[in-house]
Amino acid sequence: MKGIYFFWLVFCFTLYWIYYLYEAFLMNLLVALLLCMATFGLKNMLLKYVRYEILAALFSTAILVLLLIVPVVFVFNSLVALIQGADLAGFSNIIDTLKGRILEWSSDVPEIQMRLKEALGKISGPEIFSYMLNFSSVVGKRSLEFVVDTGFIVVFLFFFYFYGVRLYGYMLSLIPFDRHQVQNIFNEVLGVLKVVCYTSVINVVLQGLSFGIAIAFFGYDGIFFGVLYGFCSLIPVVGGSLVWIPLVGYELFLGEYNAAIFIALYSLIFIAFVIDNLVKPLIIKIMTTKILKTPLQINEMLIFFAILAGLSAFGFWGIVLGPIITALFIALLRVYKKIIFPFREDFEHNTIKN
Repeated sequence: MKGIYFFWLVFCFTLYWIYYLYEAFLMNLLVALLLCMATFGLKNMLLKYVRYEILAALFSTAILVLLLIVPVVFVFNSLVALIQGADLAGFSNIIDTLKGRILEWSSDVPEIQMRLKEALGKISGPEIFSYMLNFSSVVGKRSLEFVVDTGFIVVFLFFFYFYGVRLYGYMLSLIPFDRHQVQNIFNEVLGVLKVVCYTSVINVVLQGLSFGIAIAFFGYDGIFFGVLYGFCSLIPVVGGSLVWIPLVGYELFLGEYNAAIFIALYSLIFIAFVIDNLVKPLIIKIMTTKILKTPLQINEMLIFFAILAGLSAFGFWGIVLGPIITALFIALLRVYKKIIFPFREDFEHNTIKN
C-alpha cells in the first residue's frame, strides 16, 4: 500500500471519530464562529484601546453577551412568569367577552355573523390557556439546555476572538485553492453574514424601541414588551403581530377603543411599513456601500428565502445559518466555474462588453 493511501485511510478514520467525539458541540462551535466572524471588527476596535489581545477578546465577548443573550433570558423568564401567574377565570372572561363583542359588531350582516359564530365556537379560553401553559412548560424544560448551550457558545466565542487571526491563517494554508479565490469566498460569505447580522440587530432595536416607547404610554411594561416585540420581529410573515394583536384585544375588552386603534395602526403603519419596508432597505444599502465597500453578489430576495429555510431547519439560529450556507454554496459555484471553465467566463465577459 502506498503511503498516501494509508494516510487518507487513517485520516478519514480519525476524522470520523473526531466528529463522533465533538458532535454535541458542533452547532455551538458553528454559532460562535459565525458570531465571531460578523463582529470581529469590534474586537479589532477594542484592541486599539486595551492593547492586550486577551482583554480585547474578553470585552468583545462580554459586549455580545449583554446585547444578545441577556435580553433573550430576560424575555423568556418574564414570559414564563407571566403565563404561569395568569388567572384562568379572568383569561376565559376576556376571551368570551371579545367573542361576544365581535358577534355584536357583525350583527348587521347575518351571513358574516353566522360564519364568525361558527369559527369563534371553536375558540375557548381554557383551550388557549392550556396551550400557553404547555408552551411555558416546554420553555422551562429547555431552559437548562439553553443555558448550557449558551455557556459553551460564550466560551467558544472567546477563544475564536483570541485565536481568530492565527486560525484563519492556518486554515488558508490547508485549503488547496488559490489564496485569492479562497479570500473571495471568505469575503462573500462574510459580507452576507455582516448584512444579515447587523441589519437584523438594528431592525430588532428600532422596532422594539419604537413599540416599547409607544406602549409605555398606555401603562404597559415598555421594556418587556419592547424587547419581546423586537425578537418577534425576526419571525417572518407574522412578526410583531404576535405581540400587538393580543394587546389590541385586551384594550378592546377594556373598552378602550381609541387605544386599540392607535396600537394597531401604529404597529401596522409606522413599525411594519415604515421601519420594515423603508428604513430596513436603507440600512442594507448603507451596509453594502459604506461598511462592506463592495456590493454583494447575492440577491436580497434569496437572502430572505434563505432565512425562512434556515428557521425551519435550525430554529432561531437559522436566521444566520440559512443565508451563510446559501452564500457559501453560491461562492463555491463561482470558484467551480472559474476553475472548470476559465475561458468561458472571459468569453462571456467580452461578449457582454462588446
